[in-house]
Amino acid sequence: MPRKKQIKVHIVGAGAIGLALASQLSEDDCSVTVIDVDAAVVDRISNTLDVICYQGNGASYATLQEAGAADADILIAVTDSDELNILACLTAHMLGAVHTVARVRDLEYAQHAAFYQGKLGLSMTINPEMAAAREISRVLRFPSATRVEVLANGRAELVEMNLAAASPLCGRPLSDIGKEHDFNLLICAVARDEQVYIPNGDFTLQEGDTLYLTGAAADFRRAFSKLRLPVKPLHTAMIAGAGRISYYLAAQLRREGVHVTVVEENHEQAVEFRRGNPECAVMNDNVIGYFDSMSGADLQHTDAFIALTANDEYNVVAAMYAASLQIPKVISRLSSNSRLRILQKSDRISTVSQEGTAVDLILGYARSLMNAEGHDGVESLYQLMDGRLEFLEFRITEKSSHLELPIRTWRMRPNTLLACIIRGSKTIIPGGNNMIRPGDRVLVVTTQKQIVRLEDIFAGSQEARGEL
Repeated sequence: MPRKKQIKVHIVGAGAIGLALASQLSEDDCSVTVIDVDAAVVDRISNTLDVICYQGNGASYATLQEAGAADADILIAVTDSDELNILACLTAHMLGAVHTVARVRDLEYAQHAAFYQGKLGLSMTINPEMAAAREISRVLRFPSATRVEVLANGRAELVEMNLAAASPLCGRPLSDIGKEHDFNLLICAVARDEQVYIPNGDFTLQEGDTLYLTGAAADFRRAFSKLRLPVKPLHTAMIAGAGRISYYLAAQLRREGVHVTVVEENHEQAVEFRRGNPECAVMNDNVIGYFDSMSGADLQHTDAFIALTANDEYNVVAAMYAASLQIPKVISRLSSNSRLRILQKSDRISTVSQEGTAVDLILGYARSLMNAEGHDGVESLYQLMDGRLEFLEFRITEKSSHLELPIRTWRMRPNTLLACIIRGSKTIIPGGNNMIRPGDRVLVVTTQKQIVRLEDIFAGSQEARGEL
């Protein structure tokens, strides 16, 4: 089953998203070309990554032609300019690039993404702020979760949570937990002291572990209730900052019936936000000062606080202050390249990165293109622990291998686990007797690299293709 040994990826824009994509895709054995207008940035990248670099305007016909964009399997435009990104993709598409992806942040452009994809040859548009808002709204449903990803069009979920000392799971091997609690969930990965484990039944959980669980959304609610973890419905939320993420998040929460208060220190931004969001309460104030002005009853009725200003340091301070006020759910925005790791291990505060969310979505799409046959390829991808842990979603077809074979007979690569099978409306936590069938979607968790199709999870698969 041959696949493309090396797809050609061109990245226009070497900011946080572009740099992360270049690093990851080069590790995936792609031929990566980076184009940026800043000569200093180009020089720095060429000295640190195994990629080809060009200095110039990434929307220019001459620059793209010189950089070989006509032969690109995928061109990804992620500069700070929506117009430049769209033009770069359009030009590359006309030159011959097979697939194009554009970062589109402006609200008006984002609302007409389908038009740009249909009329201008764009394969995919990505709005990092909108994607981050969706991720935040998912996390808000489970106060104990630090991250929630929706899989298989909402039929399953991946939940990240930190294990507190009071948890009944502490000090228990996974085999005992499975016998005692009738949960249709799987603890498929554990992060401990910067190490990542794909656990077996003998693995014993400890306080401070970060758990990654898979299952159906309804099963998470039942399990959290049995474990006496908070599942309080969200009624009120406070957001610090009136930027794009706040705009998308407020609209999402309002659709769900949540009362939203936005606190913005800049008067003009506060007025503009209020004009576009008349159903939200907008306060022109410093959020920490606003907290101090709130009564005890007001604080008790605040279910969540989300710090979304452009200042990482301020977000950290505001989030920690909100947690000290016993607000049940606190989320802070942090840039993907932030050095502020103080919140990462907190069981009270979750973090979200709009850059990281965008990178995951684009990488999942790029991985799907690496599969030459067009079957059992990556449908979506989620990276955690700085890329050391990956969750990959695959679609099973009639051509997939290992069909109708009990999972107990599979020989999988080390540190790789089949975490979930989605069959129709049913979410299956796989056991040794389960089998995969055409039409299934499966979730695989692994610490391995270069997994682009289901066949790659099996022992000997890469050696047989001569790739190791």
